[in-house]
Amino acid sequence: MATPNTTPYSPDDSQDTGWLANGDPRDISASLRADRWVVFILLAITCLRSLAILASPLELGVDEAQYWLWSQTFDFGYFTKPPLTSWIIGLSHAVFGHHQWAVRLPAPWLHLLTALVLWRGAVWLASPAAGRRAALLWITLPAVGLGSFLMSTDTPLLLFWSAGLLAIIGVMGNRVDMQRGMVLAGAAFGIAFLAKYAAIYAIPGLVLLIVITRIWQPDTKLSLMSLVWFGGGFLLLASPNLIWNLSHDFATVRHLGDNANLARQSYDIGNSIRFIGAQFLTAGPLVFALMLGVFRLRTAAATHVLLFAFSVPPLLIITLQAFLSEANANWALTAMPALVLWLAIWPSQPPRVPASPPRRFLGGRFLGGRFLTRRHQVGMATGVNILLAAILVAICWAGSMGPMTPESDPLRRLRGWHDLAADTRAALIAHDARTVIADRRASAALLHWHFHDSDITVLVHDNDGYPSNHFEANHPWTPTPGRRIVALDAQDTPPTIGPVLWNAYAALSDTVIAQNRSRRLYLFSGIE
Repeated sequence: MATPNTTPYSPDDSQDTGWLANGDPRDISASLRADRWVVFILLAITCLRSLAILASPLELGVDEAQYWLWSQTFDFGYFTKPPLTSWIIGLSHAVFGHHQWAVRLPAPWLHLLTALVLWRGAVWLASPAAGRRAALLWITLPAVGLGSFLMSTDTPLLLFWSAGLLAIIGVMGNRVDMQRGMVLAGAAFGIAFLAKYAAIYAIPGLVLLIVITRIWQPDTKLSLMSLVWFGGGFLLLASPNLIWNLSHDFATVRHLGDNANLARQSYDIGNSIRFIGAQFLTAGPLVFALMLGVFRLRTAAATHVLLFAFSVPPLLIITLQAFLSEANANWALTAMPALVLWLAIWPSQPPRVPASPPRRFLGGRFLGGRFLTRRHQVGMATGVNILLAAILVAICWAGSMGPMTPESDPLRRLRGWHDLAADTRAALIAHDARTVIADRRASAALLHWHFHDSDITVLVHDNDGYPSNHFEANHPWTPTPGRRIVALDAQDTPPTIGPVLWNAYAALSDTVIAQNRSRRLYLFSGIE
């Protein structure tokens, strides 16, 4: 860990005039005009994403349908996830009705709130210009663009994670009383925990922050007692789900362990490299490349230590997880708020070495001289992300990736469920049945959505007797003699689910979901 350089600011980087500001950065009216422009851009992007959700032909994903199903029964926890995302979906569904867009509509607005929280955080850390940069960086991240079209647990997680980080920034900057600020921070991270258990990374982050500052900055405001106040706020808000898990044999925690899949260790460094490579898509290629500068830790700079502590642990932990077994690209998204803040304030930070004189040849002068300052680099990186954000809006609106569609179209999972539900309903009517035995979790989740407010019951057969998903645990098939059923199966022979008298003829639901993919399921009718 390097010590800070006392070299004065380079003139190119210290004059942080920001984006969209006119004239002297100290001019209040110019700063206010810049603020209004950024607010307008944030709202325009959010409204455009909302319109794309309304227009999109893409159907709900499996997880979205499952979160909606959970929302129909209020609880403090569910089989595989904590409850906050389902609560949000349930509120939107109650207000707007049974529409696919109603499930997704909260997503872009939650990300807008996150951008505003990070704006305030960057202002507290550096300047109004840094705040505007942070908001624009966040709203244009590819992960945020994708997360604005699909309602996931990451969306509320990142909002309340950012709120907790803001409270700690307030404490470190003497803007908020230590005791109150740490309780508020713990409470915010506790709410984030109700969205996704990745919020737990805040605890090692806070410990790392205290350790580094106590070693290199003994006069720091954060003391060991701050951990107590933080823990109190965290447990107060996270306790409903902790109690639920305690009373449900830690069902969600066990599922988390199953996802980590550490029992099947691979020790593959290639997995770690692929995970890090995926972060260039998550944050944007140029943005993430610049974000890696956070690893050049300046231990005497409290701001840098704070953002280092709340960004590096998730990246390192999930990189190790990828090496041991496997990891998805979004598992380290909690690193992004602090990384965005770091990149937003980076142009106004003193350089580590004296600014070199402009080179004599054109290319060197442009790349290493005054024409490409830190602010210009961040601006270029954000410009690339704006282009990617526009492409994501177009894809969502059209429901297709067009000429960019790969052979294995990732959007295929968001197509064809309406047709499957229609074919299943026709088989039920023909057989005078009201019970469906779905072949798997995906079919069960989407059929529950499409058969909403009907007398049709959707069940799943648990083959091994060990519930591995919500439907096997809460909607299992149990024999009911004389009941008429329709069972879905990918094979052309009836499933083995007990003593059922099957009809000889099976209907076929065959829906094209991609250029070279179809969803083919046989619908068998029978009597138990």
